[in-house]
Amino acid sequence: MKKNLLFFLTILLCLSGFAQDVVKEPAKTAAKIKRFFVGVSYSYMSVDMKLAALSLHSVWYGNDLGTNEASDDEINQINDVVDRNSRINAICVQAGMSILDKPNIKWKLKGSLMLGIAENLTTVSNNSSGIKEYSFNSGFSKPCAGLGLDLGYQFNLHWGISLRPFALGTMGNSNTIVDKANSDPVNFDVLREDKYRSLYGRVSLFVTFTAGSVTVFAGPGFYRIWSHHIYKRELSQHDPGELITEEITTTIVPRNFIDGNLGASWRIIAPITLYAQAGFAGDFILNTGIHFNF
Repeated sequence: MKKNLLFFLTILLCLSGFAQDVVKEPAKTAAKIKRFFVGVSYSYMSVDMKLAALSLHSVWYGNDLGTNEASDDEINQINDVVDRNSRINAICVQAGMSILDKPNIKWKLKGSLMLGIAENLTTVSNNSSGIKEYSFNSGFSKPCAGLGLDLGYQFNLHWGISLRPFALGTMGNSNTIVDKANSDPVNFDVLREDKYRSLYGRVSLFVTFTAGSVTVFAGPGFYRIWSHHIYKRELSQHDPGELITEEITTTIVPRNFIDGNLGASWRIIAPITLYAQAGFAGDFILNTGIHFNF
């Protein structure tokens, strides 16, 4: 994470220096405003999570044993000894437009939609024993969709503020599971599956500085991830009726909710804009991409 931070800061410093050089140049004739854009983006999140809800539903040999739900005290005890990490990679195509962008109006508003594929990798480790008790990897093939807004206000030619809400959802399942927390009975065949739904939301508040074709921005970010998992184990023998089914349902949320954001966008040429934004705190979040404006 430190290497990512240093690399990102280096890029921002270079762009900031470039912006300071640009601001000294004589103003050029304003180009025609381009209202629409399409592009591609890449998002990466590595987030420390904690357990918010846990339940177990068991059916042994046709006998439904009911559902047991963990109490708040039991959940807190688990969170004290277990580290959970969720990593999500997503590649999306984007389409958007400038809803409000006129030279004589200080308010600006843009909106965008995203569709793509995502990978979800979740690990659960016991911080006392150091054992990785559980992990699953969905593979880079699950659907994701999102939307974003950028509401800005320009105080003058260079300075402004920007409020950027953003949401991204993904869902899928995985059979690529390592489970060392739940022991299997001897001489049983075991099938495992983890079905999940995850929703990530963020609101960032930026101070922006624009000089020529470069904009740099910084400010706090507030975020939340809600991830719901149904982990199913099916244990069977060759004899009819010898079947055990267990479903462990969990809801996990981040341990942190606020970070610091740095970012920059660069209109390389009139139709093309390159941008990057990163959030740093206990977690690391990166979003970068390229837009074709028309």
